[in-house]
Amino acid sequence: MEITNMDLFRQKMAIEGRLSVSDMIKEILKDDDANPAKTKMRQGEAYYRGEHDILGHDFQKGYYYDDDNKKREIKNENNSNHHNIHNFYGLQVDQKTAYIAGRPPSVSVEGARSKNADTGAPEENEKLLDFETDITAVSSDELFTDTIHEYITNSTNGGQAWLHMFYDRAKALRYALVPAVEVIPFYDTEHQTQLVELIRYYSIAMVKNGWQKLLKKVEWWTERDVTYFEETDNGEFVLDMSYKPNPAGHWIDTTITDGAERRREAQSWGRVPFIPLFNNSTHMGDLERIKSLQDAYNLISSASTNNQIDLVELYWIIQGFGGETVKAVQQRLKYNKAVEVSDPQGKVQAEQVTLSVQDRIAWLGMLRKDIYHLGMAVDTDADKFGNAPSGVSLKFQYTLLDQKADMLISKLNLSMKEFFWYLTEDINRRNGTQYDSTLVRFDVNKSVITSVMEMAQMVSLLQGFLPDTILYSLLPFVDDVAQAMDEMQSQRAAEAKRQRDAFLNSDVPYGSEA
Repeated sequence: MEITNMDLFRQKMAIEGRLSVSDMIKEILKDDDANPAKTKMRQGEAYYRGEHDILGHDFQKGYYYDDDNKKREIKNENNSNHHNIHNFYGLQVDQKTAYIAGRPPSVSVEGARSKNADTGAPEENEKLLDFETDITAVSSDELFTDTIHEYITNSTNGGQAWLHMFYDRAKALRYALVPAVEVIPFYDTEHQTQLVELIRYYSIAMVKNGWQKLLKKVEWWTERDVTYFEETDNGEFVLDMSYKPNPAGHWIDTTITDGAERRREAQSWGRVPFIPLFNNSTHMGDLERIKSLQDAYNLISSASTNNQIDLVELYWIIQGFGGETVKAVQQRLKYNKAVEVSDPQGKVQAEQVTLSVQDRIAWLGMLRKDIYHLGMAVDTDADKFGNAPSGVSLKFQYTLLDQKADMLISKLNLSMKEFFWYLTEDINRRNGTQYDSTLVRFDVNKSVITSVMEMAQMVSLLQGFLPDTILYSLLPFVDDVAQAMDEMQSQRAAEAKRQRDAFLNSDVPYGSEA
């Protein structure tokens, strides 16, 4: 029998003498709250929105050490406290998402288009065409495209993202993204690949007796069912009575006879209906690569801006005023443009202040270069990007971004296999068919800036050496390969018919000279 992480957790609770479900849930949520990975998830999401650490830096506050060598805080409210946020990270996340999913992915069914209908496709091929029609109807939907975008963005920010499959009240299969910070997965302990249980929790505001309090809702999913819990005022977790039955199946099949409900039967997928998308093999978000550099850029830029704002062109060294306040001296300089020095040893001297701007600009330039290099992104503002228009040079500029994207794309392909398994199971259940989900092919169409002329010449040279599906996918102006092939086949069939009709209607005998 396979031991899972949840089994180990139950054994730990038994050893500690606590086996109540409420105690288990409290312990699990406590451990999750202290999980460093969840902190990094929240950090990635915050930085993507532009909520950077620099916003918490107070430029009016400083520190000094007194005579007893104790650190003291000093605050000067006259200093500027401006914060510059250069959200390179957010731009890089959007760039990666657009690169992977800016062009809609291609979804097809293997074998469904192996033969043209004009050549007499067999019955099995016709069934596959019907299957492809059902599959592509979902994959061409705007919700699917938008979900893929958000799926990639969330995974990039948090290292992982979760897609939940469920049936709505109309018995239609739906899917929705669930925040990764709300998810606690439990895998088999041997390979850490099979998802055996999952807890999702979130907080809602409850108003009781005129006061408001945040209480948690918990969903405990297994391969067979789901149990709903809610937090009580005293912090215990009990069954949520708003769900009936509870525990419940993944969905309910209802039998209706003569307009009346006769039977309700709980059904399950046989697997936990949540699909993860991991950003890479380490489940690490992209922010970790560049956070320190991003923070340094914001700090130097903000400090420089505050120095420029607070800069006075001249400051005065004044001696011999017998205790007059600085404010009084400022008034005399402002209105009289001069002051009278009473002390024979006194003097008034003006000093000009300059800032080393070029050094800071050079340092910021180095940080920017490192942010894009270590962030494996394309800096489209770089001079060399516009000075090298050839296809080979453009491809070279995209090398690091392509490598970073491929790490997520390999995980996305696995997630989409799982997604289309659910979709295929739903189609088979509704239609009584036995389609094979492994025949569904999901292909990402990267949004690469290329030399269209060079690409077209390459595709032309490769005709006859590679399948048309691959050649079509290489063309930057083809978004939907399947649709383009359909239209091309129709165009070729129409042209062939036109030529046949022209030949049959010709008055020139076959084989004679015109």
